[in-house]
Amino acid sequence: MRPLAASSVDTVLQDYQPRILRRYLWITTALHLAGFVLPPMVGLSIRPETVAARTAGVLLGVFALVVLHRGGRRPSRRAYQVCTAAALLATPIVMSGLVLAVAQLLCAIAAMFLAMYFVVFYPKRQSRLLVGCLTGLMVVGVVVAPTAFTLVPVEVDTVTVKAAVLVVAVTCVVGAAEMFGSLTRTLIESASTDGLTALLNRAGFELAFRHALESAGTGQVSVTLALIDVDQFKSTNDHYGHAAGDAVLVDLANYLAGHMPRGALLARVGGDEFVTCMVGERHDELPGVMAQLARESPTPFSFGAASSTGEADPLTALYRHADRELYTAKQRQHPPEPPADEPSLRTGWNI
Repeated sequence: MRPLAASSVDTVLQDYQPRILRRYLWITTALHLAGFVLPPMVGLSIRPETVAARTAGVLLGVFALVVLHRGGRRPSRRAYQVCTAAALLATPIVMSGLVLAVAQLLCAIAAMFLAMYFVVFYPKRQSRLLVGCLTGLMVVGVVVAPTAFTLVPVEVDTVTVKAAVLVVAVTCVVGAAEMFGSLTRTLIESASTDGLTALLNRAGFELAFRHALESAGTGQVSVTLALIDVDQFKSTNDHYGHAAGDAVLVDLANYLAGHMPRGALLARVGGDEFVTCMVGERHDELPGVMAQLARESPTPFSFGAASSTGEADPLTALYRHADRELYTAKQRQHPPEPPADEPSLRTGWNI
């Protein structure tokens, strides 16, 4: 069973979600605004029935941008919900006021990008619900549009034109979400998560750690990091096989993910080694939590913890100090042969 880890690919994506959503809103709002500016420039008049829909699209985009701006680098969940609702409504509303089939299809391109955004940044079930809502609203927008003229000199009834627009638009939106959105999500998951335990891997942990530091503010940020190492893991592999060793790692990952404090990052960084950290006011709680978890864990493990305040790049130093503490803890339990190398150099992170 995979762990319901507090530190997953969504933790890594938190740093990118507000930036991508802002760019989407800026682009689509600018395009909706261009619908007022460009037609007079080429000698075309703006039909009165399109004014209200285009205005609503622009106002929804501006409103969502203001909400995101006020939310800062890490908007609240409520801010995302409001902005998502605004983005969902803006494009279908604009489509409901357009009179050219080609203009409605151009709006469907914006809906394609929004659908891909949903698949990348939201869990699978939630993203499918959002894509379904977007598609349904788009269908309603095209159906209630005043007419749907083509630009070719042929006699085609409005119903046929609208049906053609809907077939193309819905196919493109759903196809883009399933193909390109799912592919992007899969690539991000592969690059930032551990395939065995579904926790963050080293690369994912570094991204999430950097995001946690930036979100904590520009002043002195306190951080505590703990390295975790399974006891007698080599013996388990030697006596029972690597499948048994993998089961031990998954069990420990489940246990840690289910008992870590809220806001703690957790990752598997290689072999039988895990890392967790807390940033901010409650960072000093981590050593006590880890001590309790070590006493109660069904999978015996040792840990070493280290804290830092105000360093510009604390990860390397924290990892080195925690590694030394971990080595000391392992020595107390099972005194090893004298190491040939400096213990702080036992992993690739210590430089």
